[in-house]
Amino acid sequence: MSEVEGIPGYTKEEIVHQIEMNLWETWSHFGRGKGCTLHDEEESLWFETPIPTLPYNTVLRFQVKQDVEERIDSLVNHYTDRGVAQLWIVHPSAKPDDLGKKLEKRGLQEIEIVPGMARSLDHLSEPPPIPDGVEIREVLDQKELVEFRNFAALRWGVADEHHEHLQGVFEAFKIGEDVRFWMAWKDGKAISKLALYNGSGSAGIYAVATKTEARGMGIASILMNVGMQAAKEMGHTLCVLDSSPPAEKLYQRLGFITVAPFHLFSFVKALL
Repeated sequence: MSEVEGIPGYTKEEIVHQIEMNLWETWSHFGRGKGCTLHDEEESLWFETPIPTLPYNTVLRFQVKQDVEERIDSLVNHYTDRGVAQLWIVHPSAKPDDLGKKLEKRGLQEIEIVPGMARSLDHLSEPPPIPDGVEIREVLDQKELVEFRNFAALRWGVADEHHEHLQGVFEAFKIGEDVRFWMAWKDGKAISKLALYNGSGSAGIYAVATKTEARGMGIASILMNVGMQAAKEMGHTLCVLDSSPPAEKLYQRLGFITVAPFHLFSFVKALL
């Protein structure tokens, strides 16, 4: 197996594995918050939270080889009985190979195809200049963590009554150790954000979002560069992410290579 051009030292299979592993490690924290549950089983990994909307009740890994139909039914029915929107991530190593079709037979729909992407942390380019009046700060205290949470709640449409549960999810992460957050500020208001997960084999970038009024200023590119530089300083050689389809070209301009698709299934029609 040959190396992937532009990412020395890694085959495609190794990179796909790192994208999957980083996603599983990162999202597992969603099941470790107060009132949440993580189910880490031999052939599956899934979590549930009290937040009823996407993506807070998710099957992250499914590699079941026996009693497949019964296992799918058990998970689908469990989420349905709880009255929460469920998300299934059909990842590259998912089993059975026709998992997506089996989910569709149960009424779930493919709502998005997420490009799994990666890039080497060698030869990082210089970041673009920060626009006048904009400040980039790492989240280091509880007050700014709450601001980050509020930004995430706005991004995902989390109702006010579930903000406390979302805060519990964020507090499940060891801030500054296994995850680092940055936000861009303008006129005292948060306008963009990014999270960096310190994975066991790679650095993962998540939660990249910019408010509508701040788009077109290059803020996301600046935050991406900050995150990648931090990952390199932490000793990582590989950076991975799961892009939204509209952001794929942005990440490609920053040197990321699309490696493999992740298919998202839910009963709820929604673009993530």
